[in-house]
Amino acid sequence: MVRLNSKITIHLNKLEGNLNAIKSRLRSGVKVMAVVKDEAYGHGLIKIAEFLQHKVDWFCVVFAEEGKVLRESGIKNPVLVFETPQKNKLGWYKEFGLTASVADPDVIELLEAGTDFHVNFDTGMHRLGVLPHQVDELKKKIESRPDLNHTGLYTHFFKSEIPEAGDTSDQLEVFKSIISKFRDDLYVHTSNSGGVFSSSHQDLQFDGVRPGISLYGYEPGEALIDDINPIIDWSSFLMQVKPIKKGETVSYGGRWEAPEDGFIGVVPVGYGHGLFRILSNKIKVLIGERYYPQIGTITMDFIMIDLGQDMPEPGTEVFLLKGNDLTAGDWARKAGTIPYEIVTSIKESLVREYKD
Repeated sequence: MVRLNSKITIHLNKLEGNLNAIKSRLRSGVKVMAVVKDEAYGHGLIKIAEFLQHKVDWFCVVFAEEGKVLRESGIKNPVLVFETPQKNKLGWYKEFGLTASVADPDVIELLEAGTDFHVNFDTGMHRLGVLPHQVDELKKKIESRPDLNHTGLYTHFFKSEIPEAGDTSDQLEVFKSIISKFRDDLYVHTSNSGGVFSSSHQDLQFDGVRPGISLYGYEPGEALIDDINPIIDWSSFLMQVKPIKKGETVSYGGRWEAPEDGFIGVVPVGYGHGLFRILSNKIKVLIGERYYPQIGTITMDFIMIDLGQDMPEPGTEVFLLKGNDLTAGDWARKAGTIPYEIVTSIKESLVREYKD
């Protein structure tokens, strides 16, 4: 069910600005593989892909279903699927022109003839990926399937956003040792957002990079990046404005007590829409040019805000997220998490508007 009590606005001009910031860090000829998994990190898979299709080289998704959706939406860029191919979707790779990821030598035996695939190597992330000691076994299986199209190699760095960490250099050496055992015309890619924006890791770029969170305006680590900006705004409205007396409490558990007589506003947004309950009494909203604190326990469908002595009219627009002033990064720090979790938790049922 589409919910009309709040609106998500996606600023495509900022998305392009973030992409340009990424490209400015790349060596000549390095391709951009935009990661649009999980509804483009909550921003809307199809609309984001449609906007980026002529500005990037590849798209990366987690599930074959996402690749199928891209093809059915008219996207023609190469699409890499991260998941291990599932038996009930093996035919999709050839039917929809998707590139499979091989993370286990046994997968080679399952793929249908004519399937394109890249091999994902686990060099330290310990998630999906062929282990270094399995290289010889993998090569034999690939050689036994000349009817498949082996076109690429990749790995994933788990600490590239921390320049001083030595783990990435260790992974890089392992990966270089692996790729030296394969033919040199294969397409090789490694860097995520952390690798792209870490100047000490430009040698991670190879043939392509896979930026994700930085496209949407958030740093992959703690270091600030001046030329990327959040592309999402989240707005709602004042549903009710009412007086409150000094000493009265607000919401479940009475976790906020009015310090003086004043007014509170009720906004029809809550954890049922993706606003984490753990943020109760920790965030602010923007009405006009003034910030107001959210007060009391965040409920499933409503939050309350302390208006002090102000009495804005019911129906007045309220911003929960807005540009660089109110960001998912701010919420993440207060919730003890990362911006990735914040933006991917915003419910798809909320209306999304795209502005170029």
